[in-house]
Amino acid sequence: MKPTSRILASLAVASSLLATGMAADEITPINGLVYLINTDTEEPIDGLLRWELELRERGLTAMVKASNPVLEAYPEIFRRLAAKGHEIIGGYSGICWDKPYEEQRAAMHEVKSYMEDLTGHPMRIFACSYSSYDENTLRAAEDLGVPYVLARGTEDVRAVIYRPEEYDVGLIEVSNVAFGELGRGSLCDISLFSRGATEADFAQVFAESIAKHPDSMILVSHPHIGGTKAGYWEVYEAALAEPGLAWRPFDAWVKAVTVIERPLARIPENRDLQYLEPQPAVPLEEIADLPEVGDKLVMFHNGEGPMCREAAAFIASLDYPVEEHLVGERDFLPMLEAYRARYAASEGVSERFELFPLIFIEGRAFSGFDDVVHSAIEAEVAD
Repeated sequence: MKPTSRILASLAVASSLLATGMAADEITPINGLVYLINTDTEEPIDGLLRWELELRERGLTAMVKASNPVLEAYPEIFRRLAAKGHEIIGGYSGICWDKPYEEQRAAMHEVKSYMEDLTGHPMRIFACSYSSYDENTLRAAEDLGVPYVLARGTEDVRAVIYRPEEYDVGLIEVSNVAFGELGRGSLCDISLFSRGATEADFAQVFAESIAKHPDSMILVSHPHIGGTKAGYWEVYEAALAEPGLAWRPFDAWVKAVTVIERPLARIPENRDLQYLEPQPAVPLEEIADLPEVGDKLVMFHNGEGPMCREAAAFIASLDYPVEEHLVGERDFLPMLEAYRARYAASEGVSERFELFPLIFIEGRAFSGFDDVVHSAIEAEVAD
């Protein structure tokens, strides 16, 4: 048995501990929320696509944080996620502690405007890097009508919402756990990785967190790790299947979480951040990838022609990772040329890449869309 698998077995033990002295139907499941973070365009998007598929298969949704550069690089993905009920969080790549009000308001306004134009949904949550915030963050959120700001946890693995009496804004505190000599951080792949934890350590920390049976918790993943690295993904798969957790959409989670109202000065704050310089036990590139990482369908199109509309409807029905790009997106042409350069010719309606949509999958390139292309893609997905 692999080391990670051995420790994953402890999840079952943790669940059984909850039932000690209690009937199974007397145990209240933990109010769980999944939180995914993509804020760097240098991180591969494949992991987020894997998470999207996994959550869809389980009928779940998540909070998904994205910065403006990531939204601009993958607008169709985040438009699709928002349409499917995922709560898209406006992400700021800077640390907000002690930042001037005007700077924080401008950053929040920029991402809010872009996100709402992109998704057609209001931005209800804002998050700075490392879930940092201060009073200026709250002022800006109230001024811009953003009801929630993410905060670092102060109640161990338990997640709560603090509501300062001075502001009409809720502070969502994520689950926060200790590891090693580098202090506390979120219950998250990259946070624990940066503090020297291995995949097996992550599994152990999660099992111990479940055994504490908090009333609510938030499990975080940076998909370029959690959605691509085999050992980490095993932990997340087990977590999603954990019977002691009730994974809920954002609105349902908010209704079930404990809300604590008090003056801002009496709300605990966590600025323990000792891992700005990561100290991993094993370099990320040496951690085993999932064998199918990179398998996805990529489609470039204009969204208007009949072949583009027919292809878009078809790929929406596929149970397969899809990365979609529309004419007019930032870097549309450079990304398209990077794919086209790999192939001497295209299959499908055109052999010279003359027609949209342009679809790339499993080492094949298609130009245009008809029944032949439809059947060829179905065969690739089935394999």
